[in-house]
Amino acid sequence: MQSKILHIVRHGKALQDYHCIQDVDRPLIENGILNNITIARQLHAQYPAPGLIISSYAARALHTAHIFAGVMGYPHAQVQVNENLYMSGENETYNILKRLSDDLDSVMIVGHNPDLTSVAYRLADCYHSIPTSGVVSVCFETSRWNEFDKAKVKSCCFFDK
Repeated sequence: MQSKILHIVRHGKALQDYHCIQDVDRPLIENGILNNITIARQLHAQYPAPGLIISSYAARALHTAHIFAGVMGYPHAQVQVNENLYMSGENETYNILKRLSDDLDSVMIVGHNPDLTSVAYRLADCYHSIPTSGVVSVCFETSRWNEFDKAKVKSCCFFDK
């Protein structure tokens, strides 16, 4: 049986004092950048680059996506931005994943809590809260993305700083 791998990545630590800018524009802080690099290296030691990286358009998520892309050897120009990964709810995240091409064996989504933790918990019950820069990687026994949420989970790994 063929399998699909989903990497669920929460953005790195971002600027908290943002009275002068919109939430969507909050940048990563230095600690967030360094933690992203560390976790991306850990992930890449166990997994090849994903076939697709999809990110929220929020600055902190998109920067996180590009850090992971750089470390894992994924082309920066191919990082896709999806506005529905910004605080649209876990059901919208499911909709994005169910529309993926079955030619893709692995996908990385980069976004925000609580949506990503809800997705990870519902899929694999393998973690209760994804911290900043945290990654949950879930391998499913399925050949079709539109069935991933009903497929048997072969493995679940957690990466944290």
